[in-house]
Parts: sequence; C-alpha cells; structure tokens
Amino acid sequence: MRLAGSSGDITEKAIRRAAVQVIARHGFEAASLRLIANEVGIQAPSLYNYIKSKEHLLFDLLREPLTTMIAEFQETAKDRPDPCERLLIFIGVHLNFHLDYTTEVFIGNMELRHLTKPHYKIVTGLRDQYSKMLTKIVEDGAKADRFKVEDARVMTFALIAMLSGVCNWYRPDGPRTKDELIQIHTHLALQMLGLDRSAREFAPAPAGGGPKRRKRTPASAAP
Repeated sequence: MRLAGSSGDITEKAIRRAAVQVIARHGFEAASLRLIANEVGIQAPSLYNYIKSKEHLLFDLLREPLTTMIAEFQETAKDRPDPCERLLIFIGVHLNFHLDYTTEVFIGNMELRHLTKPHYKIVTGLRDQYSKMLTKIVEDGAKADRFKVEDARVMTFALIAMLSGVCNWYRPDGPRTKDELIQIHTHLALQMLGLDRSAREFAPAPAGGGPKRRKRTPASAAP
C-alpha cells in the first residue's frame, strides 16, 4: 500500500491527470500509453507499475468519481430527512464536480463505449445508483406534497440533464462565479419541482461544519 504523499502516490495522480488531458486531446483510441507517459515525464513501460492497462485506467477514471460522489451525498444527507434539504445537497455535490471538472465530464460522456462489458456494466450501474438517489428525493418530496411531479424518474432525468449541461459552456473566467451558477441552477431545479422560491429558504443548517471537499481523481458522473 502506498502512503499518501509518497512518490508513488504522487506519480499515480500525475498519470491520471495526464491521461485526462491526453484522452481529451486525442480520444481514447489514439491516446497511447507513450503519450500519457511523455506527459508525465516517465518511460512508457513504467506505467505498468501503476496501471493494469489503458482500458483499466479509463475504467478507474470513470468509476472513482461516481463512488466518491455517492459516498459524499450519503454521508452529508444521512441526517437530513427533509427532501428539500437533500435536494440542495445533491445539487451541490453534482454541480461542484461538474463545474470543477468539465474536461473529465466530457471524457466520461464520450469514452464510456470503450470499456469492456464488465467494466461498462459497473460504471452504468453506479450511474443508475446515483440517479436513483435523486429519484428517491423527488419521490419523497412528492409524497410529502412538497414537490409537484407527474413522473419522478422523468423528472430525475430532466434535472440531471439541466444540471450536467452547465459544464458544456461554463468558463471559470466567465461573468458568473461558480457559486452564483450553483445558486441559479438550484433555483431552476426548485422551479421545475413547483417551488418558485429562493433556494436560500431551503438551505440546510451546517452539520459539523459541512462536508469536507476532497480532491478526487475526476471523471464524468452524468448518467
């Protein structure tokens, strides 16, 4: 096991960052291990000290952010029975990832087809698990007469499409800050659910200082 901060751990993170950039520029098929190694500044054979194969590297890049976001939402929302509060937590987790890692989201959406069948099944299963967390929020809100919803699953897909779409045009140097965009999209989500009120009204009180953001190896989580 590598210690956090060890040279091996640092190299592994560098490999993953390089893989994201190379795959984004060239596409998965043309993104050779030699190109990735050159980006890191190591010899191509050395990559096998850190990865099993190029396909397995792509699998890790797509799987790990999903498991991280699922765990982050579950941990933050576990003591939040109110569906409005859980909705705000879900939106925050989702948008923080998609606004911070727009390139990785692009890779996840474009390169999923290159996974082997077992890996594809795992990643799509995680995406389904992730989207069903939002469906449960929508269903609970509808049952409590908080949300106006005809079909919770259709609403889930509409919300995620709207929330994920921001990464297609967001620029860090644009006229709106990330926090402003999260507030705007939260209000839009509330309106879609029949709540034409400020997101601030539903903001959950901090629990233990709120969730600690972790730097994660990014990839797409959009279902």
